[in-house]
Amino acid sequence: MAVGPDGQAINGYRVASGPDSVGHASECSQPSPSAVDDNVYYCSPSAAGAGTCWPSTPGSLLCVDNPWDRQMHRVTFDGQLAPVRAPADPDPFALTLDDGTRCLLRNGGAWGGRADGYVGVYGCGGAGSDLAVLWQPSQGRGSCIDRSAPAWTVKVGRLGAPDAVLPPPATRTVTAAWLAGGRAGQ
Repeated sequence: MAVGPDGQAINGYRVASGPDSVGHASECSQPSPSAVDDNVYYCSPSAAGAGTCWPSTPGSLLCVDNPWDRQMHRVTFDGQLAPVRAPADPDPFALTLDDGTRCLLRNGGAWGGRADGYVGVYGCGGAGSDLAVLWQPSQGRGSCIDRSAPAWTVKVGRLGAPDAVLPPPATRTVTAAWLAGGRAGQ
């Protein structure tokens, strides 16, 4: 739980400050793909970094950057927030893998590719890294995380040019996954 009933950051989460820490969303009508409760929002454009957001003060939302540093940023929105329902099969907004690698759910942007058809769903290893949790679009929605056993697994590999021939992905175990619950007291 990152946001309290009054729309403020709680549980060690803090809101970034400074002129570059506030984004603006033009549309907030979709649920976050990571939501396990209603009224957790995905806002666009993706440049706002607003993939997992909670209503905050009037005209703004708080959006989580990542769970490791407990950092959030404010996004302004001029419209009314209509209620949204959590997806039936949410995907975590962040993963930690068994080798300590940290991965964040993709939120727009141009990503590399691979000749074998895998695409990146989670970016791993921080800025400038070409490591990703991979998914084959032919496998169907929600299949980048294998949830068939008690310990979830993912396929991890590098991205490059769309026709780059790269080593086959490696299977890694997910040791931590973060989903987005509702605001405290909701």
